[in-house]
Amino acid sequence: MKLFVAVDLEGICGVVSEADTAREGAAAQRARAHMRADLDAVLEGCAAAGATEVVVCDSHDDGRNLDLAGLPGFVSLVSGSPAPGSMLEGLAPDCDAALLVGYHARAGTAGAVLEHTWDYLTFSVRVGDLEVGEFGIAALLAGELGVPAVYVSGDDKVAAEARALVPGITATVVKTGIRREAAALCAPAEARERIARDVRAALTGEHRPAPLVWNGRPLRLTFTRAIYCDLAETCPGAVRLDGRTLEIGGETFADLYRGFLTCLRLAESQA
Repeated sequence: MKLFVAVDLEGICGVVSEADTAREGAAAQRARAHMRADLDAVLEGCAAAGATEVVVCDSHDDGRNLDLAGLPGFVSLVSGSPAPGSMLEGLAPDCDAALLVGYHARAGTAGAVLEHTWDYLTFSVRVGDLEVGEFGIAALLAGELGVPAVYVSGDDKVAAEARALVPGITATVVKTGIRREAAALCAPAEARERIARDVRAALTGEHRPAPLVWNGRPLRLTFTRAIYCDLAETCPGAVRLDGRTLEIGGETFADLYRGFLTCLRLAESQA
C-alpha cells in the first residue's frame, strides 16, 4: 500500500500562535518538534495498517521543517521549495490514499486556529458554489487522480470542514479553537495516541471515503487587496471579475490548481 502524507504546521498539536509558525525562534523550534512527533504517530499508524511506501510532503512555508533523520525506511520526504505541486508535491495516481496532517480551516472561519487559505493574501477560494480551503483543494486534486482523502488532523474547525466535504473521513482533533491564536490543547501524548489509532482505522476500515469529484466549475480566487489582483491577472487564462477576484478555468482540476499557484506567486511579488 502506497500512501501520500502532506504535513502542514498550523494544525499540529501544540501549535497556536504566529510565533510558532515563524522560521526562527524558540517557539518555532518547539513547533517543529511537535510537527515531527505528529508525523511519527501518523507513520506508526501507517505501518500498523500495512503500508509499504509513504511519500511525505513537508507542506509548511518553504518545506524545510521536518528533519530527515530517523524516518523509517519505507518513507521518502519531499522537502524544499518551490516544487511544481507546492504543498502537494508527490501526490500521484498510484497512491492508495491521501492523509492530510496538521491542517487548518479555510480563511475566515470563526474560532479556527491560524485560519487561512495558502497565504494571507487570499480572502476566499471558490470552485463553483463550493468554498474551499487547503483541505478542499488537496482533496479535489487527489480525487481527480482517483486517490481518496481518508484522514485529516488539526483543530475541530478543520475537522468539521473536512467532514462536510468528504463524508466518512477520519479526523483527529488535537485542539479546540477558541480564537485565531487561542485554543484548548490536547496533551501531546494523548494526541499522538489518537493520531496513530485513527490513521490505522482510516486505512483498515471497510468503508473508505470516495475520492472527491471536481464539479467542473472554474475556480474563483478573491484576494484581500486589489493590487494582488493587478499582478495576478497577468496569468494566462485568468479573467478578472472585479477589483479583487479572478476566475481561473481549465479542462481539469489540475489545470485550475496550476493557475491558482501561478496567480498566488505573481501576487506574492508585491507582498
